[in-house]
Amino acid sequence: MTDSGTSPYSIRVQECFTLPLRAESFSFLTDMRTLAISDLHGCLNALELLIETIQPQPEDHLIFVGDYVDRGPDSKGVIDFIINLEQQFRVTCLSGNHEEKFFLSRIDKTDLAHWLDAWGGGPTLDSYGPGGFDDVPDSHWDFLLRNRPYYETETHIFVHANLEAHTPLAQQLPFTLIHKKFGEPEPHQSGKIMICGHTAQKTHVPLNLGHAICIDTDVGRGGWLTCLHVESGHYWQSSVTGESREGDL
Repeated sequence: MTDSGTSPYSIRVQECFTLPLRAESFSFLTDMRTLAISDLHGCLNALELLIETIQPQPEDHLIFVGDYVDRGPDSKGVIDFIINLEQQFRVTCLSGNHEEKFFLSRIDKTDLAHWLDAWGGGPTLDSYGPGGFDDVPDSHWDFLLRNRPYYETETHIFVHANLEAHTPLAQQLPFTLIHKKFGEPEPHQSGKIMICGHTAQKTHVPLNLGHAICIDTDVGRGGWLTCLHVESGHYWQSSVTGESREGDL
């Protein structure tokens, strides 16, 4: 698996090649799950239930595809929860268009009015308290600023919204990465499978095109929160009303 940073497993991989070649020496490679989690939109109770359901292990890799805020009642709680997860597990968080709008609304009154009126920003500010933006802790702005535009492995590209099929990953425009709707994307030139959120699936199940998978199942508007086990294609879902279900792509 390629990563922009040093893999936490690199030392263990090297150790395997200095030991007798037993199957158990490589168990951490086969047991690791890549778990992609869809747009959260302030739905803390659904996130708590989902994490309880999937029972992440220290060797797992949790990848959140963005849109932590807006619409749901507890955006603050969602970010607090993910920051806590980062202390326990390997977690990668991507940036979504709602995080961008959150930032812009902080500095521009025109964006603020639009965010509150059309993007579900009111519940986000309410979750922080009566002081609005003044009540947002620096740790939350820091969290949002360190979110990535995309994450790439040897087989998959994780992104919030979409990719231009004929453009190298490093040259993708920000608009494409966090705003472009899913539509009918062509396979990316890398040959890797794209996993994204952003475009809410009204069927409330992930949409699998083979070369591209959209896991946004609209939890912020009465749908479900989804976690996809990337290696197997199995997925788990939770709702804001406390229901759980699972399926396969």
